[in-house]
Amino acid sequence: MRVKIAYTVELEEVESEVSEIMSRAASDLDYAYQEVTRIQLDLHTDTGDLESKVKELDKIRLKLGRADQVLDDCLSILQGLDQAKKQIEEQEDEIQDG
Repeated sequence: MRVKIAYTVELEEVESEVSEIMSRAASDLDYAYQEVTRIQLDLHTDTGDLESKVKELDKIRLKLGRADQVLDDCLSILQGLDQAKKQIEEQEDEIQDG
């Protein structure tokens, strides 16, 4: 089950926080790439048992799904940050014009 966790950071810290969150996705993606490459080689050279490959492929799929969810969260945060920065710019422009 996925739950939302909310906490506040300074506006200028958002990108750094998102970078930290993205490192989790990068770790899962790296694992998936390494394991897919290993399984592909095993299948090509006909080594290892098939059942373990099936289990590992399922594990890889789950990690890819988790990485996708993390990246989706990061996308939402960065879209919100972009919108907030644009609103701040608009407000500053209105003050200067006013």
